[in-house]
Amino acid sequence: MENKSVAVFIDAENIPEKYADDIFNIASNYGELVIKRIYADWTKESVQNWKKKVGDHSIIAMQQFNFRAQKNSSDMYLITEILSFFYEKDIDIFIIVSSDSDYTSLIQKLRENKKQVIGIGLKQSIKSYVNAFNEFFYLDKDKNKDQNTLDKNDLKVLINIIEQLIEEKTRAEYAQIRMNMNRKYSDFNPQNYGFKNFRALMQHFLPRMEKFKEEREKNIYFLVKKDK
Repeated sequence: MENKSVAVFIDAENIPEKYADDIFNIASNYGELVIKRIYADWTKESVQNWKKKVGDHSIIAMQQFNFRAQKNSSDMYLITEILSFFYEKDIDIFIIVSSDSDYTSLIQKLRENKKQVIGIGLKQSIKSYVNAFNEFFYLDKDKNKDQNTLDKNDLKVLINIIEQLIEEKTRAEYAQIRMNMNRKYSDFNPQNYGFKNFRALMQHFLPRMEKFKEEREKNIYFLVKKDK
């Protein structure tokens, strides 16, 4: 497989340092981490705990003084840096770690230019921001609760996607199901539901979709309709 170049940008004033390991576990799945930047006004007491994690993960820390009270000083600096890397470097995948919807227009611009943009943030993120990404991962998920959060409307969309794929291709491969669901819900991924892979996620919800059954061909898993 082609090794994609990945750039990670962290808004330290928006994301607690306790999630640092999770952030890079997710990011490393996408390719080679060629750029790792973290942004904050490092004179603030609230971001001091990030300093050890900056060293542990070899992140370049960028300073932006906050001259306005009650305002995240990193927003515009982070946006400017990402645009600079977009124009000057050959980056395949941009990963933005923040729950701040101020980045929505930037995400849309990157995607318009055929870049893959991954979001990592907290569950406080508004839905329009989450769905601006190709994929979005929640850091503060509760595994015991999140496994049952696929509501009736989302389940209906999932079933419709599966049925359309079966109608078009006689089977609904898991990779295609995930891709089609991500186009509607960028946060539809196994990690957000407490599972390690997409097959485990599908097996969890399969009892709620009684008309389908799982089959396998070599290493490809897919769903077909049950025989009547």
